[in-house]
Order: sequence, then C-alpha cells, then structure tokens
Amino acid sequence: MVRSFARTRAFPVLAWAYVVALAVQVFFAGMYVFAGASNIELHRNMAHVIGALTFLLVASVFVGRVPRKRLLFGVVGLLVVQGMLVHVNQWFGLSMVAALHPVNALVLTYASLALAKRSNAFWGTAAATQPAARALSTQATAA
Repeated sequence: MVRSFARTRAFPVLAWAYVVALAVQVFFAGMYVFAGASNIELHRNMAHVIGALTFLLVASVFVGRVPRKRLLFGVVGLLVVQGMLVHVNQWFGLSMVAALHPVNALVLTYASLALAKRSNAFWGTAAATQPAARALSTQATAA
C-alpha cells in the first residue's frame, strides 16, 4: 500500500511540485536582481525548500520502486552542482565559473520538467500504472 501510494501519488505530485518550486526560485532571483538586494534571502530560503523536496522526491522514487532512476540521479546531480556553483566564487575566487549558476538552473529545470512529465505515467491506480510504466520503458528504449 505504501509502495503503491509512493509510486502513483507521491512521485507525480512531488515531481510537479519540484518544477513549480524551481519556477518560484527563478522569480525570487528576479526579485533580487530587479527589486533590490534585500530579496536575496527569499532566494536562499527557497533553496532549502528545494533541498527538502529533492529528499522527498528521491524517497518516493525508491519507496515506490519507480523504474529507470537515471533521470532522477541527473536532477540530483545538477542540484548538487547548482549548490557548488554558488560557493565557487567564495572559496576559490572563480567568478566566471560561478556565473554558470543560472545556466545550470536552466538545465536543472529542463531535467526536472522531463522527470515530471515522466511521472504522469504513474498517476492513477496501481493496476493502471503498470501498463503505462511498461509502455514508457519500451517507448524510451526504442528511441
């Protein structure tokens, strides 16, 4: 029952919530750039929310035994790189490398959107998602 809930409900909801959280994060970055430097705290705090969502997303994928976890690992890896890019300038004085932070955010958003679209195949009852998941796996293998 827990496994089915994690795969058919938690995974899709968390995957789409992750995409929404990234959109909010971009909005907060825009607030910082255009409305004043005091808004950086919104952007920093939202990073912690995204971190928590990442943990919950990973947990739902593993508890629900969602097949083909490669895209999830890509999203997690991009998030780790995103965090490291923030500190590269502070630690090593490499501002040109740190400037890749928004570029990586675009790639992270694209990968997260692909994961969220993939999660749609698992929405529904446990019996209904098995054929959808198999069709998704064979479709991706054929491509």
